[in-house]
Amino acid sequence: MNKLAVICCSAAFCLFAANTNAQKSKAFSGSVKFEIKYEGDFDLQQLSKAPRETEQLIFGNYTKTTQNLGGAIMHRLDMVDSIVTLLDTPTEKYAISTGTVKQEENENEEKNYVIRKRADSKDICGYNCQGYDIVVTVKSEEEEEDRQVTIVVYTTEAIGIDSNINKHTAPGLKGFVLYQERPAGEGKKIITQAVEVKKKKVQPIEFSIPSNYKYFTQETWMEYVRQMQGGQAGDEDDDF
Repeated sequence: MNKLAVICCSAAFCLFAANTNAQKSKAFSGSVKFEIKYEGDFDLQQLSKAPRETEQLIFGNYTKTTQNLGGAIMHRLDMVDSIVTLLDTPTEKYAISTGTVKQEENENEEKNYVIRKRADSKDICGYNCQGYDIVVTVKSEEEEEDRQVTIVVYTTEAIGIDSNINKHTAPGLKGFVLYQERPAGEGKKIITQAVEVKKKKVQPIEFSIPSNYKYFTQETWMEYVRQMQGGQAGDEDDDF
């Protein structure tokens, strides 16, 4: 595990150096704090546990999203070509690596959404942000016709290097999202908006896997969770 952490840290440092040399004038380095609001008739019990804020560290197209889950802290490391979720619980620390689609395959994949530029813009934390509608087609086996859901975003191209900063959320979307408004069913919606943007130096180690985290691939993590659930259900033969 120590060896893995050293490799990840070294790789992150090399990629940071390459990013800095190639895109020194454009690479934003800093943090963005977001406020999360819930509008509509949400269940009060669920609402009491829902996150109210999140924060991201950014260097170029690398992002680290931190969120308090109420009893656990989750960090999502998005390094364009890889995603790692760090889960810090009171009893254990886990690192789950998620395999990503290769760029060539991603370009050839039929998207279930369309990005439409809006006529308006917003000023958010001193950044002029262009509006876009992301119209997502939702297929359902229970319904005869597909549904369309519209997610409204406002982005700034002053943060991030290029559209690869959105590679794992909405490939093709230009700019870093400082505002998002998405439907949550039956007239409800969730609004995530930046309330603070700070420029500061971000260290490469922020995007590495700490040595005291248990490492899993997506497949081994699913198997681990399955066995944990089996053990909680009373399977005395289960090792977990």
